[in-house]
Amino acid sequence: MDRDTLLPAGFSDKIFPKSQRNSLIIENIVNFFLNYGYLRISPPLIEFEETLLNQGPGLALQNNSFRVMDPISKKMMAVRSDMTTQISRISSKRLAHYPRPLRLSYSGEVLRVNPSGLKLERQIAQVGAEIIGDITFGLETEIIVIGLKILKELYIEDLTLDLNYQNLRLSFFKSLYELPDKNLLVKAIEKKDINYLKNKNFPNKTNILNIIEASGQFTNKSQFLEKLNQDNKKNNYLLHLLEVSSSIQSIFKDLNIVIDPLEKSTFDYHHGLTFTIFSKSLQGSIAKGGTYKTINKEDATGISLYVDLLGEIKNIFLEKEKVLVEQNDFKSAENLIKKGYQIIFLKNLNNDIENYAKSINCKYIFKNNKLIQV
Repeated sequence: MDRDTLLPAGFSDKIFPKSQRNSLIIENIVNFFLNYGYLRISPPLIEFEETLLNQGPGLALQNNSFRVMDPISKKMMAVRSDMTTQISRISSKRLAHYPRPLRLSYSGEVLRVNPSGLKLERQIAQVGAEIIGDITFGLETEIIVIGLKILKELYIEDLTLDLNYQNLRLSFFKSLYELPDKNLLVKAIEKKDINYLKNKNFPNKTNILNIIEASGQFTNKSQFLEKLNQDNKKNNYLLHLLEVSSSIQSIFKDLNIVIDPLEKSTFDYHHGLTFTIFSKSLQGSIAKGGTYKTINKEDATGISLYVDLLGEIKNIFLEKEKVLVEQNDFKSAENLIKKGYQIIFLKNLNNDIENYAKSINCKYIFKNNKLIQV
């Protein structure tokens, strides 16, 4: 391999057509959020380490963020590995005076020390939205439903929504951390190893086993409640989770909803409802989000969509048909653009240019005020 073109592991050049698809996807997602009143913001790629990573959601991102020394201030800086921590800072400081609930959207590149999921990329495009304020199940439903509508708008089908609840998980696990075999128990719960758990004694055993056995496909609220024991039927976290599930199901009748309350969130800063969206046509999760606390201890909920995964769907946007036009004939070019064509200027169309047109997948030549098919 040519050492002059070697890139670090997890980094790659994004070239046509993938780069163009990604840009179009980002534009469509941000405009979709704008239609629902989400204000666009653009945080910087890099901040002082003490600002980005030492407060709020940033505390959970310390081990996955690149650092660099600022040659001017001589202070350590960190490159963002997730944009949520920046939204937390902006909403808590610069936009603290804005009415709540505050709706924000964003897009940008993030860099991660370690790749996430099945993908090896360490630089990814992230686009999403956050709601900051008094977060109710109605607002949590809003952010998830808008995310699902965006994916539908992009013709991504066969979606599965996985719902979890971090406070529920933490409330059960708190007493386990004092046990000598805590790591084995937590791992068994996460793997849903019921046989192992049945042979162990630990706090909340009955309720934990009941939730594990009830977890899975969500049909409707009443059927899920029938699976729960009396303690779990009165658990406010579970009832909250079921309210959100029912609300989403009323909008997306055919959506595959999976309730897995004890599943651990990818991001440690979440404390309430969390979710992940999958598609059978794509590998890995395509969107994630959940409820968390900002650096001002305000409640917030949000969603992040991963554009690099979405861009793997071929023909997600129809490419415009290309037309060769005489160099700098802008009058003809603008008329053709208005009709939906993509223009490529070329000097001297009188030469034999059919081979060139075919090499760039161009179907037409505009010559003598006529559109001629190659």
